[in-house]
Amino acid sequence: MPTITSLALRRLIGDATVRAGIPAFDPARDLTPLRLPAWDTTRPDLLATVTARFAIAGFTLIEADRPPQQDDLLAFANRLGLGEPFVPPLYRRPGTVQVAASGVSQLSAAGVGAGAPMHPATSTVGQGWHVDGTLQELGEVRTSLLLCVRPAATGGESRLFNATAAFLDLAESDPAAAAALMAPDVLARTATVNGCDDSTTGPAFAVIDGQLLTRYARTHTDRWLPSATDDPGAVDRALARLDELAEPGSPYYLQFTMSAGQGLVFANSRICHGRAPYTDHPDQPRTLLRALFTTDLTGR
Repeated sequence: MPTITSLALRRLIGDATVRAGIPAFDPARDLTPLRLPAWDTTRPDLLATVTARFAIAGFTLIEADRPPQQDDLLAFANRLGLGEPFVPPLYRRPGTVQVAASGVSQLSAAGVGAGAPMHPATSTVGQGWHVDGTLQELGEVRTSLLLCVRPAATGGESRLFNATAAFLDLAESDPAAAAALMAPDVLARTATVNGCDDSTTGPAFAVIDGQLLTRYARTHTDRWLPSATDDPGAVDRALARLDELAEPGSPYYLQFTMSAGQGLVFANSRICHGRAPYTDHPDQPRTLLRALFTTDLTGR
């Protein structure tokens, strides 16, 4: 079984450019929404600020004065240079949760009949840490855009985990544990939409084109495979440490509630996200618009 090269890890830890580009969260800076009046995305200064915040924190919280529509999301993505939305092959299969031809998903229990396929994001139970694109390769889905049409009646807070920054913390304190999470087949992620059980294995973290990227996930459908490494105990240590760093009070953790008209553009291969449980109003269910992109705001 090949050993993960410690040289690559030492270079990563010591690379000032990489480290400077992955700072801890700053709630005062990161949770102040950037105003987009009437979803006006034509102002260069606003777009530049979205990109600048994204580059620093890995996400930008935005806010308009009305709930978004599909065309608002597409126009915003176009102005940011994200290109066309990416629809994972999983959502093109007959009988599965479908994505609109535009590539925009409506995440809501509204109109979902009994027995109809439902996206996991519409479930009222909480979602653990994950990145979008369950079956995609690490780094394939670079950006997610999530806009709130209507929040839940109660609960449903958004949670963000700066997994790449936390990984650098782990790499300094326990390099062997960090290296174990870079093993080629250490993490298996499984899709469960409409009874699907397809899985994709791969590393949880990797350096691609000079960027530290992640597909780290901690949901009930994810399996960690310590036997894929030379040091199975290192995987357990790594997960225990990252679990600690993903708790409230950590500089790598944020929790907030998105209201109608707010949204997130975030680096899906750098920042993990999750959600608290929620309850819905029967006549006004929680509704979000989502699109995935294979490009990010750093131009890579």
